[in-house]
Amino acid sequence: MMIQAADLLSSNKNPSEDEIRTAMNGHLCRCGTYPRILTAIQQAAAAMRKAGA
Repeated sequence: MMIQAADLLSSNKNPSEDEIRTAMNGHLCRCGTYPRILTAIQQAAAAMRKAGA
């Protein structure tokens, strides 16, 4: 999941929720924390934009 999220953010600095969901589609996580993962990716994107990455 982390590699897929990093790949998404390297090519899209401001992904929408739908784009994040599409990129993460196919990953199974038994922990049930998909909403938190989605939020974390959104927060990482915002931090990267702020830092100018």
